[in-house]
Amino acid sequence: MLERLVGLAVLVACGVYLVAGWPLPRGVAARPGPGFFPLAVGVFGAVVALVWVARAFMRPADAAPAAELPQGARSRVGATAGLLVAFCVALPWTGYPAAAFGFTGLMLRGLGAGWVGAGIVGLASAVASYYLFGALLGVPLPRGALFD
Repeated sequence: MLERLVGLAVLVACGVYLVAGWPLPRGVAARPGPGFFPLAVGVFGAVVALVWVARAFMRPADAAPAAELPQGARSRVGATAGLLVAFCVALPWTGYPAAAFGFTGLMLRGLGAGWVGAGIVGLASAVASYYLFGALLGVPLPRGALFD
């Protein structure tokens, strides 16, 4: 029953998100406007939520969930949420590359990677994403107060 209610709530939230983003100019794929990304995210979220709701309603209401959460799953979710908050707080101060490196490295470390592997992947992903978004696509990423 809870799965059905949560699925319906997510579907409604996606609908509200789509309605709120609809008035923004969407542009075209070659030159997207400010409404392009919200529209894409809203449609994707609505499709996923619709599948979720359909699957929840096909299953009997009293059926147990398909699988139990693995040991430590709640702590990993909490750590992920904490790292996302830390990323948002650190972003204006340290800038995008350092915040992305720290987030990715610590996230991978928390998921069980070694320090060296997490550091290498964190550095590679920070450099690659900065190059893709900052250099190639021209997205203005924060440099951070420490580097201004």
